[in-house]
Amino acid sequence: MKQDVLVRRLIKRPGRGLAGAVALAALLAATAPALAQQQSPVLDALVESGDLPPVAERLPANPQVVDGPSPGRYGGTWRMGMRGGGDNGLIVKTIAYEGLVRYDHEWKGVLPNLAESWEASADAKEYTFKLRDGVKWSDGTPFTTEDIAFAVEMFQDPDYAASSWIDNVNNPVQLEVIDPLTFKFKFDKPNGMLLETMASVDGAQITSLQKKYCSQFHPTYNENAAAEAQAKGFASWALYLQDRCAWGWETIRFSNPDLPLLYPWVIETPLTANAARVTWKRNPYYWKVDSQGNQLPYIDNVDMRVSESIEELTLLALNGEIDFQERHIATNVNKPLFFDGQEQGDYHLGEVIPSASNTLVLQLNFNHDDPVKRELYQNRDFRVGISQALDRQEIVDVVFTGQGEPFQVAPRPESAFYDEELAKQYTEFNPEEAIKRFEAAGLTETNGDGIRLMSNGQPVKITIDVISALRPEWIDILEIMQLQLASVGVAIEINNIDRTLFYEKRPSNDFDAQVWAGDGGIEALQEPRYYFPYSDESVWAYRWAQWFQGTRPEIAEEPADWAKQQMDLYNQVRASSDPEQRADLFRQILAITKEQFPVIGVSLMPNSYSIVRNNLMNVPDSMFNAWLFPTPAPMDPVTWYFE
Repeated sequence: MKQDVLVRRLIKRPGRGLAGAVALAALLAATAPALAQQQSPVLDALVESGDLPPVAERLPANPQVVDGPSPGRYGGTWRMGMRGGGDNGLIVKTIAYEGLVRYDHEWKGVLPNLAESWEASADAKEYTFKLRDGVKWSDGTPFTTEDIAFAVEMFQDPDYAASSWIDNVNNPVQLEVIDPLTFKFKFDKPNGMLLETMASVDGAQITSLQKKYCSQFHPTYNENAAAEAQAKGFASWALYLQDRCAWGWETIRFSNPDLPLLYPWVIETPLTANAARVTWKRNPYYWKVDSQGNQLPYIDNVDMRVSESIEELTLLALNGEIDFQERHIATNVNKPLFFDGQEQGDYHLGEVIPSASNTLVLQLNFNHDDPVKRELYQNRDFRVGISQALDRQEIVDVVFTGQGEPFQVAPRPESAFYDEELAKQYTEFNPEEAIKRFEAAGLTETNGDGIRLMSNGQPVKITIDVISALRPEWIDILEIMQLQLASVGVAIEINNIDRTLFYEKRPSNDFDAQVWAGDGGIEALQEPRYYFPYSDESVWAYRWAQWFQGTRPEIAEEPADWAKQQMDLYNQVRASSDPEQRADLFRQILAITKEQFPVIGVSLMPNSYSIVRNNLMNVPDSMFNAWLFPTPAPMDPVTWYFE
């Protein structure tokens, strides 16, 4: 039975937990049979010439064993499309998901990866990890605790403003190196969700920097670093180091083909501002094998066509020139085209279950500088009134061709935290009740245009910031909402802006409202931005979130008592290493969310789809899609192959 399957089953089994999973992983590591190790034929000549060591010398003593539904064969190029030169997300979601631990396919358990085992203290303040013995970077250099220590040092370097769980100002990592393969993370405060954090895309941050290569750009290790940076045209060594190595998964990281990596493929044609395509070739030192001892990945190369045009990427897919993709092209508008073009394009559609709970989340600014608007936006009756004035079924029918259903911002039905009452409250179209709610909020007078007047005599007019370039359907939704709300006396103005300005307006507090999709539909515990003021993405109470995070005290505001209660509960979540206790605490947070109703949703994000060429094998028929669960990377594309 496969190692990852055994570990996953043990993690899920009632009465067992992390200790049991670690024990099994260690047992499998000790008893794994010797494998008849094999490699891709494209590497044979390099081995025969002596330019590359034999595969047995390139693999670790205990390689990660990963199997697809069927044994694969070597060869081929995986083709996909990149949206512009800044689309690092596509790389993260296909190639760069290699942390110490990883998620299983079902997004329920955490599995070993670069770390073959771990132990956690009962108070969740200490985690001890053991690396796989013999893992090598793509240049053949061993991956050891020296690299972990260097990554921690760089993320916590005051000359570079990183932002991660490693340098979290509220609970930064403290590292104790025990030996070349063993180290311990220590925290002043409990960090009960560390494994989930490290299994997400954020886990790649600790495994992104090779000390041997990257230290040459740092003055601690090279006294000439500043002069060398200046000679290369950089104002500081930190900027030169960032250009050569970068931290985590910054876009610039994928522009340096000399950078040693731990990924299944390494950079061949780098990502640059003018690149027409970004290409990758197999990593000869990749440290995973199938159960027959074949070194992974099966596919030799990856080719990412760079285009600013979604239409061009769509045409490539219709013509059979994309082998697998859902990012960018899997829109509602495109679905009929892709459905009808399956035979001609020699592809089929896979099911993609989004993590997002909602197609659009309306976030009114609770911390508005205008005291009248602040009071109104914080009034629950006003928010309920807006919700009840929306004919969501009309939006679903017109914008989403009937796909989806009226839904608030709540955990999805697939989530363990699904609560039908929370998901469905105030979703019924009821303009008469909406008017009663507005009047209860003090909006009893109207002007000559029928728009309700606030306590200062000014009409209720909400300017809503939106980025149509991200999701064109947001404009369509807002235009329908504009008509529906006007009929009950609330005016909205649609302010379509670029992403940079969209984010800049948050700390300056220069907005009435903003919209986004409903993140946290499945990964609710990790992404509770809409359930309480949790992060910078909690736009509805941005300054309350700063109070919680402690990162921008100059703009932080003390939250309402109910929000502080949620924050206290979430701190207890973080302090617990018991999944059942964390779940119980989080349900208490959601109960307060249900009562306070802070943000307004429109409809359940409908299932999406992927384009899968018919000769690409081992691709799952269905998969989740999220940022923290970076589809399709957790579904093991290293086991995919061309028939």
